[in-house]
Amino acid sequence: MITKPIAIEDVRVLLPGIPARTSRGFLGYCTISLLPFKKGWLLFDTGHYGDRYLLLEALENLKITPQDVTCVVLSHLHYDHCLNLTLFPRATFVLASRELQYAREVMAKQRIDYSIPDMLDSLLQNREIQAFDSELKLGSGIKVFETPGHTPGSVALQIKKTRDIVLCGDAIKNAWEFVLGEPDMVYGSPLAARKSIQRIRNMGEILVPGHDRPFRQKEREIEFIGGTSWSISADLYPREKGSEIFRLGYERRSGDPAESAEKDY
Repeated sequence: MITKPIAIEDVRVLLPGIPARTSRGFLGYCTISLLPFKKGWLLFDTGHYGDRYLLLEALENLKITPQDVTCVVLSHLHYDHCLNLTLFPRATFVLASRELQYAREVMAKQRIDYSIPDMLDSLLQNREIQAFDSELKLGSGIKVFETPGHTPGSVALQIKKTRDIVLCGDAIKNAWEFVLGEPDMVYGSPLAARKSIQRIRNMGEILVPGHDRPFRQKEREIEFIGGTSWSISADLYPREKGSEIFRLGYERRSGDPAESAEKDY
């Protein structure tokens, strides 16, 4: 179970990311966020096939159709962030030129990155793509900018409203990366990744990580916004079919200090 969308000014975090891995591999459930954009909506990242029905359900609950999404910003081209791009036929897809080049080098076997989908060319075929270098202003108070490190062409998005909000993608995947200033799972330059973390720290009051809950930052302290709840169920004979084998829940309680703002049950 995933909690309802988290509202931060105009931003709706439709699906908060999950910072978890298993002995079988990385779960890859990324954060997917939505905000108003010109005559439609802007989606930041799309998730992978395992997210598809939840993403469509979240949009439907807001009375938004995939055709209403006119812009999709892809933080990078790893499978867990881009596989659902085909759901949005009217969207312009915004990403860094360096990321496109990097993905093409991977597909040409010039570099190794097993998270770049083999069918990426097919996914992007006949799509309207807006590739950029360095940074790009998308609208009033909305800017997308390069955050190299996790991949050479990773990007983040800044929304300047009452407060500065940064959708981090995997430049900051989770709260641990923010606190330590040290990136994990780097496919580009570790030095560039550390610089990208520092740049985002200096730009945003509220950060939305690529695989974690959004949080406010104040002098490197963290106060999470909203809660999250998820569980794992399995068909493990002879246990009851579909039985829950793991549950994790964190709930933000109004008025609690940041260090005790989590409830684990």
